[in-house]
Amino acid sequence: MSNTPPRGSLFAEGRRYSKSPLDMPVDYRRTTIYSQGIVKAERYSLDENVPITSKTCTPSNQEYDLYFKKLAIEKEKLPHFDYPIETERWLTLTGKNGKIHKFPFGAVLPKVHLEKRPRAKELPRDVAMERRRFLYSRVNLKEELQNEGVSCIELLPTEEQYYMLSENAFEHFLPLSFFDDTDFDGHSPKAWLKLGEVAEEQQRYPLPAKAFLPINQSLMEYEWQDAAISGYEGGSGKWSAMVLADERVYQVPKIQIMFLAENPWTFVKRLKLAVAARNKAETLLMMKSLVDCFLLLDIKKDKCYTNELVERLMAKVAIKEGVFYQELRLEICLLEEHLKACDELKQLVKLTPDVYAKFSENIIRSYLPKRFPPLTATKERSIIHQMEIQIAERKHSVLTYSLYYTQGGIIAMSHVATECLFIESMNLFVCNPTKAMPLSEFLTVQQQQSTQVANYLKQTWPTKIAFGITSVLRVVGGWLDINLHLWSVYEMCKIFRFLIQVKFRMQDSMQVLLETSIDHFVYLLSDPCLPFLSLADDYHWTSDFINSEFPYAKAIFSLVISVNENKEVIYSTQPEEFAPALKEVFKKSLEKTSGVRRIDAETMTNLQFAPDIFILTVETVEDLFVRCNDLLHQCYTKGIVPLRSYAHKYDRFVDFYLLQVPTYMSEYRAAQKPSMQVKLDVLEHKRCKEEMRAILPSSITIGPFLVIVEPMKQYMIRKRIEIVRLILAYYVERMYDINEALLERCQKIYNRIDARPQSIEHLFEIRDFASTIPELVEQLSGDIQVMWIEYEMLDGFFYNLPDHQFAMKWEAYAWPKNINDRLNSLWAEQELDIQEFKRLHLSECIDFKERLESLKDEIEQFSLKFDVKKVMEITVEIKKTWKTIQDFQKLGETLRYRQELFELEEFSLENLTNTIKDFLPYKNLWYACHDLVKLEEATIGNPLVNIELGDVGESIEAITNSLHKSLNEFNQKPDIQNVAYYFLHVMDEFLPKYNAIIDLKNDNWIYMHWQELGQRSGMDIKYSMAMNFQYCMRKGIMDHLELVHEISEKATNEADAIRKAQEEEERRKEEERQAILMRKAMMKCRRDIL
Repeated sequence: MSNTPPRGSLFAEGRRYSKSPLDMPVDYRRTTIYSQGIVKAERYSLDENVPITSKTCTPSNQEYDLYFKKLAIEKEKLPHFDYPIETERWLTLTGKNGKIHKFPFGAVLPKVHLEKRPRAKELPRDVAMERRRFLYSRVNLKEELQNEGVSCIELLPTEEQYYMLSENAFEHFLPLSFFDDTDFDGHSPKAWLKLGEVAEEQQRYPLPAKAFLPINQSLMEYEWQDAAISGYEGGSGKWSAMVLADERVYQVPKIQIMFLAENPWTFVKRLKLAVAARNKAETLLMMKSLVDCFLLLDIKKDKCYTNELVERLMAKVAIKEGVFYQELRLEICLLEEHLKACDELKQLVKLTPDVYAKFSENIIRSYLPKRFPPLTATKERSIIHQMEIQIAERKHSVLTYSLYYTQGGIIAMSHVATECLFIESMNLFVCNPTKAMPLSEFLTVQQQQSTQVANYLKQTWPTKIAFGITSVLRVVGGWLDINLHLWSVYEMCKIFRFLIQVKFRMQDSMQVLLETSIDHFVYLLSDPCLPFLSLADDYHWTSDFINSEFPYAKAIFSLVISVNENKEVIYSTQPEEFAPALKEVFKKSLEKTSGVRRIDAETMTNLQFAPDIFILTVETVEDLFVRCNDLLHQCYTKGIVPLRSYAHKYDRFVDFYLLQVPTYMSEYRAAQKPSMQVKLDVLEHKRCKEEMRAILPSSITIGPFLVIVEPMKQYMIRKRIEIVRLILAYYVERMYDINEALLERCQKIYNRIDARPQSIEHLFEIRDFASTIPELVEQLSGDIQVMWIEYEMLDGFFYNLPDHQFAMKWEAYAWPKNINDRLNSLWAEQELDIQEFKRLHLSECIDFKERLESLKDEIEQFSLKFDVKKVMEITVEIKKTWKTIQDFQKLGETLRYRQELFELEEFSLENLTNTIKDFLPYKNLWYACHDLVKLEEATIGNPLVNIELGDVGESIEAITNSLHKSLNEFNQKPDIQNVAYYFLHVMDEFLPKYNAIIDLKNDNWIYMHWQELGQRSGMDIKYSMAMNFQYCMRKGIMDHLELVHEISEKATNEADAIRKAQEEEERRKEEERQAILMRKAMMKCRRDIL
């Protein structure tokens, strides 16, 4: 059995609602009364007439009539006017945290029974309503109740003590709502709620009221508070009232609510009458309890003490024997005891009036017992006499053959029946699940329920039945003696048949339990699946995503739909698993009930019974189980078809569900789509997002299955939102790059025309560039306009640009104007700069000529330098002089160009050309000498493997040519010619070394030839990769140059011979391979012919 509080408990259904009639989250609490009406509420007449102060016009006297004639207009000729109540007028009340709650003004207008067209000296209906509303609004309900003697303690809803509080928590124990007189209501519940309707808005608003509700959610602290009434439940007669102070909703009866449009004095009268009726009923109940305590009759023993009055009354009875006589005597004695008890209570009240203040003489008199009707009718007695029924014989027959010949047997069997009826009320399965659950959870719940019931059947049930029987029959003895020792006596006694009857009763209860459980369980599972049985295997879902073709009020199983990595739409539980799982739990749950033991051994403790005697359980419902099991198999085998068909509708979302956002965005970036296409893509993603929200449900019921789509739906919606966000972020980033490039172009253009000219060339360069600026600015303005149009795409999506990018956007917009402004001021500045540069140019020309004369003297000094040992120093000086000459060349060209810019006569460079011509012989000679020294050092000092012979040969040839050329140029200067002769001699000495290096770097020279060279020459040469020719010279290789050349030629010849032999061998193998291929082809040709 469930341990949850009863439905309607104050805390059983307390919950938070997402929406209320005022569109605010409230705490919804339900207060339901479970007690029954005890005293019928009396009905009282009520007078709704409230004194309203009215004023009448003073009658006109004759003096006024002389001067002013009375104007009389027929009423039919007057225009018709209605006085509608404007729905734009609202009543506002302050609630929690200062929130304003508004109510239609019509909801506070009292009910007035007046004609729409007022008569003479009567107020119009609307005026009367307004005056009465104003009068009602000034009434303090709490003070009026205190004036009438009604306190808050008497109004507390006492039904709450049944659930939460102690027995004496309230002064009163009967609910006040039982004694409410509904005749005081001015409207029906439907009419009250209609007052909150506003025709223009087609919406119903709550009604303002004063409600007697808890403070701070306490059950003991109630107060009249402002409330909003939003609904009425006809079954329980409760109103939904929300306290404006804490925005919690309660279900309360009408006696705790007074609408602001209601007459407060009538409501106070209503409460007062209800309180009086409740107090009277409680006093009567209390007096009944006290009278029962004063009773002296021992009813259980059926004894009455002798009393003269009783004996005198009984003497008048005609029938002196039988049950009737005894019951009549007992009834008279009981009546006498009640009269005595009431008299004693009356005397006690007189002695202690303070203790029994509630009791009065009238109440005690009204409680005196009345006459009881006879238990046996006269007609029945006559019928028995006519049928000649022998009561004594019938009594003997019953005592002889019936099991229930004693009260003990009846009590014992009634105890058995009670326990069996409890078993019949149980259920082996949970057939009223509160919510849809996964299959695994459903199976767990069913297994727990069946295990719990089976344990009760096998352990608790037989024990309780046996205990009830033994506790009654232990002292009975006789035919129902449970202390027998002999089997022969046991089988003859009624106790044997009694236990057999108990066994059959237990088997019947088990059969009822199993049949009821099977019926309920199979109905629970099969009823939603019945529409599936007529489906074909190729069924296709024809409805949309939201509307189910197989709706059911309460789904049983919950399935979460999703997509796996194999691009298949799947459920959290495969539909194929339902049929075997449900059949398995169905079978095992029934099997658990087998093995319920009989109570014979526990009852007849002095006899021995077999340990395995059980009652029939599952065997009694075997045919029913087979039919129901087949039905479950058919239902959930067919249930696969609509689930699979519905899942196929989601195939259109599979690709997007599995879409990887990073991969998609990387491909999107690489595509470099235009702005219009980006906008269309964003709109498409937004459209798809809204489409998903519109067409996909949170869940859908397909027979017993609640398919939960919300996780998949929200996942795809979030993915759409994320893609839109990333696309816009990418577009903003791309626009940032475009904007930055435009700013760089603008800045570059502006810097070129804004730069200070460093020379006349720079000035004319700026001037030439400035002539192209109008065209550049026009092109730049077009690009900026395009950029602005692309930014408008972001504005269409209400995208907020970062501050720095927003500033860049406007900065680019202002650049064309800045460039044009600078261009306008450029020409005047350049005229002044031209004059200054011209002055500087003339001074530079003079300086150039003076420095050229000093350079000629420096060149003449080289004719006196011919020391070959100082070749490095002289070469350095030559390089410095050549660098100076090159600078003079550049400066001369610059001055010559500037002459043209200043439109002066041509600047002559003839002296500079002659100077260069005189210096070149010295430069060529000493450069060649320096190169020869460096070449020899590098060739001899570097490892042999690193020497490039081709480069060395070219250098030797160039140096030799340069030295021979110097001999001819310096034929008039023998000292300098000797320098050339000296280095030609050095070249002759270097050539044998170079030839030896050529022989050693022969490609065919291997380690074996180094060994041969060492053996034949006697040199101890150890070859290594780092070996250079200088090492060989130290070993004495210069004395064996011919031997080196001979070994090199020998290595070349040997390599040529080996290469020729290899080529010959390869040619022979190729001829043999071709011959084999030819023979195979010929053999195949012969087989084809055959």
